[in-house]
Amino acid sequence: MAHEMFVMKNGAKRNITQLIGNLSWSSNMDALGMEMSFDYASSGNTEVLELGDHLILGNNGKVINYFVIVNESVSGRFSKSYTCFDYGWYLNKNETVIQFKKVSASKAIEKLLDKFKVKHKIVNIPTAITKIYKDMTVSDIMNDILDQASQELKTKFRLEMNKDMVTVSKLMDLVINPQIRLSSNSPLFPVTSAISNPSKSRSIEEMKNKVFVVSNDEKSTKIIAESSDQAGITKYGLMTEVVSVEAKNASQARNIAKNTLSDLNRIKGEVSVELLGHDDIRAGRILMLNEPVTNIKGLHLIKSANHSVNLGIHRVTVQLEAI
Repeated sequence: MAHEMFVMKNGAKRNITQLIGNLSWSSNMDALGMEMSFDYASSGNTEVLELGDHLILGNNGKVINYFVIVNESVSGRFSKSYTCFDYGWYLNKNETVIQFKKVSASKAIEKLLDKFKVKHKIVNIPTAITKIYKDMTVSDIMNDILDQASQELKTKFRLEMNKDMVTVSKLMDLVINPQIRLSSNSPLFPVTSAISNPSKSRSIEEMKNKVFVVSNDEKSTKIIAESSDQAGITKYGLMTEVVSVEAKNASQARNIAKNTLSDLNRIKGEVSVELLGHDDIRAGRILMLNEPVTNIKGLHLIKSANHSVNLGIHRVTVQLEAI
């Protein structure tokens, strides 16, 4: 694989790959987009990068993502480093005011993105959204809408920026099996078969075993629904969660209580491994693992992925959560 970098200036694309060093990019479940950083060798005879320039990261002619330069650091006369974010950065920077009245979650997100003329591909999400949003960023509004849908439907979704398009997918539809060749004439093999530096931890720190659903009406303290795990309370002690919601009927409120408990009432297992790099590996994807030393097996959600390319060698470190 051969990664390349291009800068877009005045409508023209220029290859600056030979001036790039210590290239890395990362994604995280808590963030809408990717972050990229690199060192840049500059002189009076080479292309000058500027804040706000748009870059294209590619591999063998395939576009991985588009980025905008956000931060610059100068460490010498001819040495600079840059931090860039993909186009999801703009959705984190723009606040808006918008109202939805019994609009499906998917239509609400589409309406919001249409307001900013952002391309989108949204899976159908039937949860009805009735809410006024003020002084919130576009990305925070979308996350709030998806949180409401996940609570009601017991379905997790992945919101992310793919090149210049916002996509929302069901998380369980994002299982991948990345494969690479070590040389042009060698067969493909899955990168998960060559795990290095595996580590595993387990924790009950974020566990909750009783959930109350209440109205977000500041004048009301009424509990609309609740759900609990008595066996878990006896074993681990009482740990409660209160979920505030817009007006819901009793059935919806019970679903929210039940689904929230199902999500939070568990031991969280986290895994860290290093893999040979593959461009499809990013936060929000699901990998099947079978690592005998640490007994890391089964489906795992990629919580974060940190790629690096040095001297032509592409590696990725991933933080995983067992599903």
